[in-house]
Amino acid sequence: MLKTDIHSHLMPGVDDGSKSPVETVAMARGLKELGVTCVYLTPHQFRLGNSFAASELQRRTEEVARLLAGAQVSLDVRCGAEHYYGEELLDAVGGRRDLVPFDLEGESHLLVELPLHQPAVGVRRVGEALLERGIRPVLAHPERTAGLSRDYERARGWREAGWRFQLNLLSLVGRHGPEAEEVSKALLSDGLYDFTGSDLHRPAELLHLRAAHDAFRTLSLREVRA
Repeated sequence: MLKTDIHSHLMPGVDDGSKSPVETVAMARGLKELGVTCVYLTPHQFRLGNSFAASELQRRTEEVARLLAGAQVSLDVRCGAEHYYGEELLDAVGGRRDLVPFDLEGESHLLVELPLHQPAVGVRRVGEALLERGIRPVLAHPERTAGLSRDYERARGWREAGWRFQLNLLSLVGRHGPEAEEVSKALLSDGLYDFTGSDLHRPAELLHLRAAHDAFRTLSLREVRA
């Protein structure tokens, strides 16, 4: 799971992530040193004023690939987006705006971020609508989602409805707060994560990400031995 990072903000100058090509190269090189071989570029979509056409994000992804090749960073970069759960996403699910799914293991996936501070409604229904379109819904960092620390059955219900879960590795080392750390470890122990992601925004986060990779390996090995 650690070799493929499905959630990053390495694309420069598009959101609250990388501010420049120099930062993008630094983060990509750091991920490569951690053993990551493939990273999906997932800028915010339907948040921070962003509403990208899928073709534009594909073009920008190709620009990043050329940037990294020129810097001699051998990292497979692929196009995606982190879709914010709200009216614009609902419009997109209905075909009125662009979705930016990503292909993984022969299946189309869509990364979705729920509100962090208020419960979301209709999650199962949106997941079902995406599945009807042949797209597997993936919930970004559920450990940060409002209410899940007190309602794990809700999380299990979403998974039963077809959602897959992506762990923010930095949650394991407390970088998103103590509650997210507790929930991430509980969901990992229960085997509820399907993917991992760095959610990397800055080169300075690489030091913490190294500790998070170590924590993931330790916790996963502990589960295997149990």
